[in-house]
Amino acid sequence: MAQPSFKFKLHGLKETLDALDQLPTLSMKKTVVRNALKKAAIPIRDAAKIKAGSIEYDYDAESIAESIHIDTKLKRKSRRDRSRVTIYVGPSHPLAHLFEFGTARRFTTGKLTKKQKAEGKAPGVAGLSRGYIPATPFLRQAWDEKKMVALETLKKELWEQIKKAARRLAKRAEKGTLTKTQIAGLSK
Repeated sequence: MAQPSFKFKLHGLKETLDALDQLPTLSMKKTVVRNALKKAAIPIRDAAKIKAGSIEYDYDAESIAESIHIDTKLKRKSRRDRSRVTIYVGPSHPLAHLFEFGTARRFTTGKLTKKQKAEGKAPGVAGLSRGYIPATPFLRQAWDEKKMVALETLKKELWEQIKKAARRLAKRAEKGTLTKTQIAGLSK
């Protein structure tokens, strides 16, 4: 089965990367990209909150919706390359994945009774049925609906963040408070 794809065209990417490359330090570049990504992720987060809030199940859907956030902190294992910028958009609720992807029919496990053995029941399916949760893909639907909006926002925000960084750098240069690393980066 073919994997779904997400196609888009970027206009002005070379100019954006050239402008980003003119910033003197890696941390300034990462800050620009991180701030732009966080703003671009807002429409996806907001759409996911609305969709998660409408989960029809005997559970507090509001707590899942309230747990959806944008974050830049991931587990340490995922931070191998220090030059990368990664953001997370999703829920922190411990059961949210069960609603996003659904579950199979679940049973409590235990020893088989004599009656269950006589009926030929399989081991591990001795207990009560705990039902199942149908998939309610609130985050995937939010991504599908808002990915182009996020891309347009990212395009605009990258330029805005580059301009802000350049203004901050100019102010620091006027005051004479540039760091050695910034001075070295500007003299390249």
